[in-house]
Amino acid sequence: MAANPLPAWWGKHRKAVVIAVVAIFALYLFAHGSGSAKTTEKDMPTRYESKGRVLLVHAKRNSKKAVPLVLVLPDNNTKTKVFETDSGASKLADRKNFALVYPEPVAGEWQVDASGSDARYLMDIITYMSEDWTAIDPKRIYIWGLGEGARLALALACADPARFAAVGVVGQFDPDPGPNCQDQVPIDRERQASWDDDLSGNLWSFSSNKSR
Repeated sequence: MAANPLPAWWGKHRKAVVIAVVAIFALYLFAHGSGSAKTTEKDMPTRYESKGRVLLVHAKRNSKKAVPLVLVLPDNNTKTKVFETDSGASKLADRKNFALVYPEPVAGEWQVDASGSDARYLMDIITYMSEDWTAIDPKRIYIWGLGEGARLALALACADPARFAAVGVVGQFDPDPGPNCQDQVPIDRERQASWDDDLSGNLWSFSSNKSR
């Protein structure tokens, strides 16, 4: 009866096989990330002016390397958790390794005022994410919005162009909302009534290579 050659082969090649498996696993982690973040509902801490305001955070804690931050503002009277699912933005954040926040308006309606309480809330979120959650790249902070959320995103970005590297304005407007600060902040206008995975991808493709 012939001897089984596998034990001898394994003894000779075991080290090479282990190295190959480890290398393949490392490449997989590099391409896909070391795991998905979880979407967590949080209240703004009491030390902030916007204390008690609710937000959804989709980001890993304490990244060793600073990551981009994207604020995504839903339209008025939109359930934020449903919007998160429909937009596909969280899955995109996992693939592209950026921190993502879905702010929520009070009573379902945004106050479109660059000096108002909602604008203060959004600025507090940026500080909160940087100081309490993870390392954020201050040169790569982006803000996207749908409908009235887009109006507020644009108003805030134009009022503080040194803060935001790009703004995404989504919605079927007539006329397009202002102000127009294209010469100070790159603006991507996506003329769609709804938000899906493809649109999130378009916004990221536009924004990701922009920095302050």
